[in-house]
Amino acid sequence: MTTNLISARILAGAGCAFLLALPAAARADRVIDAFSDPFPMTTLPGSSSPAPVIWTGSIAGSSQPQDSASQDNLAGVLGRHRFALVEEDSGTNLLVTASTGPVGNQYQLSYATATGKSGVLTLQYGALRNLNADLLSDGGRAFELAIVGDMDDGAQPRPVQLTVTVHSGGAAPAVATRSLATDGVYQIPFSAFAGANFSDVDFVMFELDASQVSSIDYALVGGLRTTGCLQPSGSVRADLFLDTFVAALPLQNLPGAGMVPILWAGTISGVSKSTGFAPQTGVSGVIGGQRTTTIAASAISNFLSGAMSRVDATPAFPYATAYPTSGKLTFAYGAQSDLNANLSQMAAFELELSGDLASGTPRPVPLTVTVESGTQSRATQVTLLAEGTYYIPFSAFPGVNFADVDFVQLHFDASQVQAVDFTLIGGLRASACVP
Repeated sequence: MTTNLISARILAGAGCAFLLALPAAARADRVIDAFSDPFPMTTLPGSSSPAPVIWTGSIAGSSQPQDSASQDNLAGVLGRHRFALVEEDSGTNLLVTASTGPVGNQYQLSYATATGKSGVLTLQYGALRNLNADLLSDGGRAFELAIVGDMDDGAQPRPVQLTVTVHSGGAAPAVATRSLATDGVYQIPFSAFAGANFSDVDFVMFELDASQVSSIDYALVGGLRTTGCLQPSGSVRADLFLDTFVAALPLQNLPGAGMVPILWAGTISGVSKSTGFAPQTGVSGVIGGQRTTTIAASAISNFLSGAMSRVDATPAFPYATAYPTSGKLTFAYGAQSDLNANLSQMAAFELELSGDLASGTPRPVPLTVTVESGTQSRATQVTLLAEGTYYIPFSAFPGVNFADVDFVQLHFDASQVQAVDFTLIGGLRASACVP
């Protein structure tokens, strides 16, 4: 099943339900480090090809007890500065490396070691200048990370010890620890940090200590983040992203500005077009590696635009319009080829919206979500009335096999309102945690 991206066809062929949903308080995950900004390129001894790594230990006749990278102006990092350090002081390991980058459709930090003690990885945020970060106002309640590794492979467990340190104002550093003994998602509640003021955080450090175990490999998948949804320990499920909003739109000609990564429709600088269309494949941070984005003008005299952006370090997609009516925005996943995505452990689609829908005269925006699995196609409409986080429960799509989803489309129809602007914050997600 390959879906043609024609909204009329989808709405005509799908069973369509209608929901009236009031938004929950904002609670999208906030990014500490998306791992979308690679480490500096380094050529390892004995190699001729540079790679985004830091390393310690011994290789090809060279050795060093530690290595670090201090990087500034990183778009995907809270406060834009990251200090990373790897250490292996015992001299027994051959090599410890840490690298960042996309693997499949997610960004991750990979940590690999050879024989001997497996060293320590430290990540610091706010070391160069205070973060002054409010991690509470958006509903944050905990730090969250996902780890996949070989800590529980073999006869004896080899846990990695995680220590998180938070500085806020002049208070003493607050510390919380966790033992990362198995693959999974770990949450460290803010309540575990005695005395910390999470409305004004200056510094955060994550230390992953594998110095007491040997030959450990692991990956931190999907970045370091906050979450507003606390789940029972041992059964935490991270959101699955349809789109992280990290990967930019393709370059297009914007009259008067040249080639920029933006999608637009309407009229600008005397040039008009009714539709902006951007199919993409091989895209990191997007389910199935494919995304098709469309902006359609409902009044050709208006100018409509959208582009990937950031709210602090958190990826976002702002949609901006003028007068008269505000057109339509569509994201489609699986239009080029079936996703074959397993969303069965999730409970709802989730998005966070900030905008002026409720400013002055109400300007509601209907959102139609379409899901296809095999021969089943179901659509549900939710009316976006104000800022907040919206959930579209999977129960609204009867007959869909969420263990094998082929296609998902989100269609925002602002064609009946004027000059509405909104921003989608933190990507488009499927969530297991619904308030």
